[in-house]
Amino acid sequence: MKNYPIALNSSFALLSPFARFKATIYRLLKRPYLIFTLSCYFLIAVVVVLYLQKSPVYKSELELVLPGTGASSNVSIDNIGQVNSQTSAPFSSRGFNPRVNYKEMLLSRRVLFLSSEKTDMTIAEFGQPKIKLTEQTSILTISITGKSAVQASLKAWALYESLQQELKRLRSDEVSLRDVSIQEVLDDYKVKLNQARTNITEFQQRSILVSLAQFELLVASLQSLKEKQIYLHARVKNLANYSHGLSQNLGVSSDLAGKAFTLQSDVEFRGLLKELDESTALLSEYGSRWGKKHPKVIALQLRYNAAKKSLLNRSNEIAGPHASNAFTSLDLQFNPKRAEMFADLIEASALHEGTQAELADLKRAELQLSDQLKLYAREFAVLDRLQKEFYLAEAVFTSAAARIEAGKADVFASYPVIQILTTPSIPGEINSPTTALGLVAGAIGIIFITSGVTILCNRRRLIEALLKRS
Repeated sequence: MKNYPIALNSSFALLSPFARFKATIYRLLKRPYLIFTLSCYFLIAVVVVLYLQKSPVYKSELELVLPGTGASSNVSIDNIGQVNSQTSAPFSSRGFNPRVNYKEMLLSRRVLFLSSEKTDMTIAEFGQPKIKLTEQTSILTISITGKSAVQASLKAWALYESLQQELKRLRSDEVSLRDVSIQEVLDDYKVKLNQARTNITEFQQRSILVSLAQFELLVASLQSLKEKQIYLHARVKNLANYSHGLSQNLGVSSDLAGKAFTLQSDVEFRGLLKELDESTALLSEYGSRWGKKHPKVIALQLRYNAAKKSLLNRSNEIAGPHASNAFTSLDLQFNPKRAEMFADLIEASALHEGTQAELADLKRAELQLSDQLKLYAREFAVLDRLQKEFYLAEAVFTSAAARIEAGKADVFASYPVIQILTTPSIPGEINSPTTALGLVAGAIGIIFITSGVTILCNRRRLIEALLKRS
């Protein structure tokens, strides 16, 4: 019996350090699994109590929505060109999803920093929001926690306002960068436009032709002259035929008709013509009654010869020689129809001569305009080319300027507009801690610990049962 402890001590000395530690524990603790289980129960209870005793947390939620369609506008500028402005739908491109971009922006340091400044917190105190993207929609659901319901709502509002502020800054920066690049091109267009305008001014200063309208007016005037000449040619021919017909019917020319009116309007000539008619009548009567030798017949013959001579002298004096031969026996005063035809003949003749003179003047004017047109034609070609260059430069410059203005209006192309679908909520209940959640978690922990210790204590029986089945 005395050798037993010695043998026991010898075998104990041969054990490994871990085995000696276990043996020591077993000697100290007669029931180690029970102690382990109770310790785990105690830790679970401590964790549950600490969870239930922590400060309450409130959660505020808001929903944001992006538009689903784009917008387009078309501006037409008279005599210049057309400007199209189109904002594509934010979801039309497969390369990116603007909701994901906005999610990353909401989680970015700058937006969180701006939000923390608005709520007088640090970034760590403000915390990070939770963002959920709803499938097949353009909605972003944002939730953020706070120590109170009002604080959670204020943090949600600050987050939304900071996002809008950052989007405004990015849009403004994009427009500025775009303006700088386009302005350089616009300056080049402006130089070309000024050069084209200078070329036109210099050409106008050294040329006769000042504007294209001047050349067009000259062409229109020449065409009007030609049309008027065609009309006057027809009128001259018509008047000539009319005058010839009247002259044939009356047996006198227009010149003789005019002289006839001149003689008939002279008082002395008409008196002499009346005297000649009376002398002729009396001479015929007395001659047939008394014969040619009778003294009264001789006296009347002398009277007739004197009247005829005076009439011839007066006719030669007024209308020229031999004019009285055709009109001594014609008194237009007692033949109004014939006098009217004489007047028509004189009028037609005068119109014929006047129209011919007008036609001659028009022909001379046509020659002058034709010579002037040949001179203007060369300058018109140069001025027309310069004008087209100017209009082209003006159209390009105006279109570029209009595109800049349209681009300024299109600020939502890269960063679509985002709107509040539901305003940040003011939570009425505590989000955390939850008593039911703490108790359920503690119960589940106790069940897991109990199951594990039970399996550990009965591991030999379980192994033997498994071996027997196999």
